[in-house]
Amino acid sequence: MQRPSMIFMSVDREAAVVRVVLFALTMLLIVELPHLGALPFRGTPTYNVVGSLLSLLSFPLMYLAVVVFLRMEGKNQIGELGIGVDDQTIFPHITVGAIAAIIAVGLVYVVAASFGGDVRDLASLTSDEVVSVVLIGIPVAFLEELSYRGYLMTRMESLWGQTRGILFSSLFFSLVHFNWWSPLGSVSVHLIVLFSMNMFLGGVVLGLGYYLSGRKLWVPIAYHFAWNVMAYSLFPVFPTDPVTHPELFQIEWGLTSLIGFLFGLSIIRMALSYFREKKKR
Repeated sequence: MQRPSMIFMSVDREAAVVRVVLFALTMLLIVELPHLGALPFRGTPTYNVVGSLLSLLSFPLMYLAVVVFLRMEGKNQIGELGIGVDDQTIFPHITVGAIAAIIAVGLVYVVAASFGGDVRDLASLTSDEVVSVVLIGIPVAFLEELSYRGYLMTRMESLWGQTRGILFSSLFFSLVHFNWWSPLGSVSVHLIVLFSMNMFLGGVVLGLGYYLSGRKLWVPIAYHFAWNVMAYSLFPVFPTDPVTHPELFQIEWGLTSLIGFLFGLSIIRMALSYFREKKKR
């Protein structure tokens, strides 16, 4: 006969698994909201307008979902997910994440520009485009990291361990970006595989950034934000814009992005190690 404590532990674990699954499904629904909500208007002038409005609505919905699921656990503070303000770490962590991403994307850019990949003409980049990318990039980076790393990854960690938490949450992070290659047939299968691998590795880098920085989200938030701003400013938006050799040079689609992510991770590790040693002195 099972002891009552073991029964309660089993029930708590089952409830935690259910919450993780429901949260993942909720995130998937929120991501799909702009596409599903705009479907009735397909072919009309209001299709893009509705899709854009629902995209903006997805930001507060993601935040609300995190708050609701925290309250289901009996918690009321999102600060425990790694966004607490600590003057001794927040600015160094933001700096580390941003610089690591800038250098990583810069490496991919230099390789692409040097070996025949398509990059944007920097002279054609307008201030309005940069401002637009920045304004969109801030809530995207903050809310995706809060959701996928701060909540989902840590809950998966409590159920299956840290390594599996990073891997499972990164796999979900990769799959939830399927809109970039849907509908099936819009891009080649090998590009879908490469894109998914890049998104998965990006999730791993962001997850490791969280743990390397002492369970804080500022490194992954800054890395995510700076990567997106640099990527969308320096490269064409594939597959909307046709490019040459996307499987090699296109940011987030090509093999060079895998190198960029790994290089960015190495910078995060070295920089955080430096700050830890400096703090001890």
